[in-house]
Amino acid sequence: MSAKLYTFPISHFSEKARWALDLANYPYALNPLVPGQHIQTLKPLVNDLYVPVLETETGIVQGSGQILDLVEEKAFGTKASTEEKQMEETIDIKIGKSLQTLLYFFILDYPEIVGKLFLLSPKSISDTVPPPEHFELIALSLKRRYKITPKNLEVVKQALDECSKELIEIYKTKKYFNGKSFGRVDLTLASLMGMLAEPKESPAYPWFTSVRMPDSFLQWRNDLGYELLFEKIREFYKDFRIQSK
Repeated sequence: MSAKLYTFPISHFSEKARWALDLANYPYALNPLVPGQHIQTLKPLVNDLYVPVLETETGIVQGSGQILDLVEEKAFGTKASTEEKQMEETIDIKIGKSLQTLLYFFILDYPEIVGKLFLLSPKSISDTVPPPEHFELIALSLKRRYKITPKNLEVVKQALDECSKELIEIYKTKKYFNGKSFGRVDLTLASLMGMLAEPKESPAYPWFTSVRMPDSFLQWRNDLGYELLFEKIREFYKDFRIQSK
């Protein structure tokens, strides 16, 4: 059996796993799922119902970091150092998880945007799409899962800013985090912050360009001051994003 990778099309953690598998030339079938409807598919496979999930002949691997562990030597030519693994985990939490909370904070008041971003195939910006079925229930579930509260929004904004500014200082003097070659930290940063940098090579690019994001989101992104990181991310995508699916 060919391995199956279960993802959401716009999920940045799904992209992190997918990019690593593609870089390693790991054979898999891509199985994109609709948020909410994914529960029925994943329930027989895993207890905690989140993506990415890689179903292989020998078992289930869940989570982008665990999937990278499976293929890192083929993807990058070597195992990551302790310093790289620690920074990857920091980016996962302070950038990856923070951006989940912030993205849904900005779009949940716009059901038509959510409807487009949840589709399995992207539409054009001129197309109108209805909200997902049971949108009110989905919105409530997302607010709980990602702790979208005024207090937590301040916490995640601060975490995002701290980590981003640390990385800006590192990439001012280094082409790659490890100083030698494209590695786990570079891939993690690029995939998890790709929704802000919008590299055209990202598989999620057609979804995010199919919608007009809220002005509040656009203003917030423009005010971040992370352009050095955005340029680095676009560079990584241009140089290293090989898509097999």
